[in-house]
Amino acid sequence: MTKVQSKIKIVYSMRKWSFKYIAWRLTTAYPGGWRYALRHPIELLKDMYKYLAWCQEIDRYVRK
Repeated sequence: MTKVQSKIKIVYSMRKWSFKYIAWRLTTAYPGGWRYALRHPIELLKDMYKYLAWCQEIDRYVRK
């Protein structure tokens, strides 16, 4: 599986997250919560990319 396919698989699995959980994640990650994330979309995208890369590393570690 390529890195892109792996990231798509991770993003697809996130569809099961509740809005309450997503709001909590944004609140703990950013000082202004989801409002801050919407006002700074480039920072949000960079952080999401880093999170997906971290998830890939964890998956790789777990599979060993």
